[in-house]
Amino acid sequence: MLIGHYYNNNLFTTKMKKYNCRVCNKSLSATFVFREMMFGFRDEFGYAECSNCNAIQILEVPDNIEKYYPPYYVSFTQQVPVLKRLPYLKRLINDLRIKIKYKNSNGQLIEFLRPAKTKPDAKILDIGCGKGALICSLFNFGFEKVSGVDKFIPDEVDHGYGVKVYKKDLYDLESNLYDLLILNHVLEHVDDQISEIKECYRLLKTGGTLIVSVPVVGTAWEIYKENWVQLDAPRHFVLHTLKSMAILAQKTGFIINKTVFDSTAFQFWGSELYKKNIPLTLPNTHDWFAVDKGFSSEEIQKFEKEAKVLNATQKGDTARFYFYKY
Repeated sequence: MLIGHYYNNNLFTTKMKKYNCRVCNKSLSATFVFREMMFGFRDEFGYAECSNCNAIQILEVPDNIEKYYPPYYVSFTQQVPVLKRLPYLKRLINDLRIKIKYKNSNGQLIEFLRPAKTKPDAKILDIGCGKGALICSLFNFGFEKVSGVDKFIPDEVDHGYGVKVYKKDLYDLESNLYDLLILNHVLEHVDDQISEIKECYRLLKTGGTLIVSVPVVGTAWEIYKENWVQLDAPRHFVLHTLKSMAILAQKTGFIINKTVFDSTAFQFWGSELYKKNIPLTLPNTHDWFAVDKGFSSEEIQKFEKEAKVLNATQKGDTARFYFYKY
């Protein structure tokens, strides 16, 4: 389908080109212009909505995409916990707690692993993990066969105890090796969605699970449109719907056995900032906007309650999808 761009609700005639959905390959219909607002660059980018699966996606990935991942981008500045290996006996007791309750000796719960029924000896890979904060947390929790991969990090990272982050592409990794793969807010940054998930299928053992956490088109999009904070142009290439995720799973051999909506108050206060033309980060320090400076405690509590209601009705703006390989 030939489409143009919308700007201030008016269609302006630029180069017309045919675009198809990255997920279902159907034609794209409604078009939009979104701004970069995390850092306040305010550069504009064309996006469109799929006429079939309703996924919203960038029309063309900018040639200078690295500009929008500066050194102070959140993945590059994340705090990584220090590894603390439990003594052997405590590890055995902790493994038992994980199997029974998914709680360690401190009562901590890793809720996102529960639906996958991940065993303590599972081989886990976090894809696009940055410095590896999540795998270090998993190690300290009791999962010791953990590693990460991120082709964009400057160098490989060795945290000790065999916990490493490799600077590799998925294509470089061995097939049928992992029990659990994690794509934690990574897929939305991927251009070739089908190929990425097919590679995950190849890496997983039969019976393994891929956890995909992504933004989801829902009520926040309906309310805020171009000011919806999760659009995150141009870093987010695809904003999924329940339908587009189901199609993605079907096309790559997976079955989605569970979906958990986990949106937060961020969908409201972040979008409210954008409505006021305020970036998420401060221009000089690049620190995150102090929420308590812009919103009252009553407003934040209201946003949190609304997020819980939306999650319960599958209308929140983020969700975890459990892809199973049978």
